[in-house]
Amino acid sequence: MLSTYRFLTIALLLSTSLAIHAESTQMQKLSLEDCIRIAMEKHQSLNVSDANVAMAEAQYQQAMSAYWPRIAAEVNASRADQDRTFTLQGQFDLPPALGGALTAAAAQANPQYGQALQAGLAKPISGIPMNMNVKLLDRDLVTSSLNLTYPIFTGLKREAIVGQAEKGVKIAEEGKRKTTLEVVRDVKKYYYAAQFAVQMERLADDTLERFKALEDLTERLYQHGSMKVKKTDYLRAKTTTAITRTMRSEAQYARELAHEALGNAMGQEWNASYTLAEQGEASPLTGELKQLVESAQSFNPDIQQLKLAVQISDDQITEARSGYYPMIGFQAEVRDVQTPYNSGLSNAVNRDGWTIGVGMQWNLFDGFQTTGKVNHDKAQQRKLESQQVLLDQGIALQVKQQFLSIRSASTQTKDSQEAVNYASENRKLHIRAYQDE
Repeated sequence: MLSTYRFLTIALLLSTSLAIHAESTQMQKLSLEDCIRIAMEKHQSLNVSDANVAMAEAQYQQAMSAYWPRIAAEVNASRADQDRTFTLQGQFDLPPALGGALTAAAAQANPQYGQALQAGLAKPISGIPMNMNVKLLDRDLVTSSLNLTYPIFTGLKREAIVGQAEKGVKIAEEGKRKTTLEVVRDVKKYYYAAQFAVQMERLADDTLERFKALEDLTERLYQHGSMKVKKTDYLRAKTTTAITRTMRSEAQYARELAHEALGNAMGQEWNASYTLAEQGEASPLTGELKQLVESAQSFNPDIQQLKLAVQISDDQITEARSGYYPMIGFQAEVRDVQTPYNSGLSNAVNRDGWTIGVGMQWNLFDGFQTTGKVNHDKAQQRKLESQQVLLDQGIALQVKQQFLSIRSASTQTKDSQEAVNYASENRKLHIRAYQDE
């Protein structure tokens, strides 16, 4: 009996501790720094940015491959319908001295030919007729080769492509930084919105409690026959309380919606639960407007990406101009031929061998295609430079607008605080008047 009681006690304590631990784990109390940390760990847009950087780095590696030689192995096995042959028909022309000697020998051996030759009825021997069919390759053939190619001069095209890929990596990194800043901005925006919604809900609860107390006080004064409280005052108090209760429900809905928006900005699951820590006073705005504008123009990711795009346009112009220059390359080959036929083109000398060479390709005239590419890239560069100026001006305008908005909000906060103090004093006077009644 004692052991059973002890077992139940331990089980109850364990279940209670697990429940408390689960509740504390489920209902986290998060500060702004905690929300930002969770967003940096869970937000999927950061994974997308990491993938973009990895893709840009892979493209840079592809571009750098132009500085290395290309080595390729090739093996081909084939069987033709018949052997490959070479047919020779015609005659073999003899030198005059050899032809004359053969003619004299033929005339001496054949007197009739000699007589016909003297009579002009026969021609002297000047050539030997030929009708040959030579086998070059067997129908079964296996060829293998190892090829090496390396570009020696590309008209700076190789350097331009590598430069574009390198700046593409920097653009992807700026895009990642932009995504990080956007995530932090969204978390801050929804965090302060959630804090504001919580304060509005508390204000609605406090207002509702005060109107309930005012309604009870008005009801008691009306029922006790006070001459200063009429039925219209009583009904007005009940109406105001009902309206305030509706506003409290709207404030509660706004608080729940703000919490859901904050959870989504942090990358949380839809059913995650948490609470927010108390937020201190907002830090005042420091820094002059000029300093803030210069800082934004120096570190804004969009501006940095556009600057890199302008630099890429320089490399694109260089790539287009490479069409004016020749392409020079080095090539080497080692080959081997396997076939049962050991003569013709597949003799012992031709079976194995190597080749080394240097080649050049130069487009002397391409219908002004290269000129068109250069002009197009120059126009695109001017477009990007103009867009950069517009973006600088737009960023400066946005910074100035936010600066004026924050300064105005700070002034309104001070004025509103004074109004709150006056309203609080006025409320105390009204409550005291009701209490005296």
